[in-house]
Amino acid sequence: MKKKFNKTDLPHELPIFPLSNAIFFPKTLLPLNIFEPRYKQMTEHAVVGNKLIGMVQSNQKVDKKGKAEVYNIGCVGYIEFHSKTPDGRYLINLKGISRFKIKEEINTNNLYRKFSVDYSDFSSDFDEQKTSGINTIELIEKTKKLFEQYQLSTDWKVVEKVETEQLINSLSMICPFTISEKQRLLETKDLIDRNEILNKIINFYVLGNNENNKNIH
Repeated sequence: MKKKFNKTDLPHELPIFPLSNAIFFPKTLLPLNIFEPRYKQMTEHAVVGNKLIGMVQSNQKVDKKGKAEVYNIGCVGYIEFHSKTPDGRYLINLKGISRFKIKEEINTNNLYRKFSVDYSDFSSDFDEQKTSGINTIELIEKTKKLFEQYQLSTDWKVVEKVETEQLINSLSMICPFTISEKQRLLETKDLIDRNEILNKIINFYVLGNNENNKNIH
């Protein structure tokens, strides 16, 4: 069942799923295949609770307690769909709601991790994003070259029909960028800023360092 959230609807404590090289944004959909025991427990608890899970990137380092270090900006999603496979895995679709900032980790007896979070820096995630001045045709053409370079494929006829916000967010999610580059996109102020950074990163891969430093129009 689809559900609409307001700024005041979100809890300030979230179960967190750290996943390297994976980001998603408000209004986007993230399919997940859950198979580790700790995240299966997390999914089970979320399904019978508020159906909310926070996604953050791990930076592939470990802290003094042996836990994976995570970036402090992530995105919370609502489980719109879930099913359990015969071998015990969970298949879920997370619909992005809002980004958040991690404040601190909460000690629990759960297998998974839980954090207190704050959404105040990202109130614009609930607003209509401005798209004026964004050249989607140029962005798509650049991305085609990037995909060719990395021997990746997608249905470009479908991509070309996607609305501007969905296009920029989807490309930020699926392009073959580094963990830090994806995090940089996640932490952008708004869609205009994200489009500018996305173009610069794609230029870096397709055209090289020198072109990356030029102004993008």
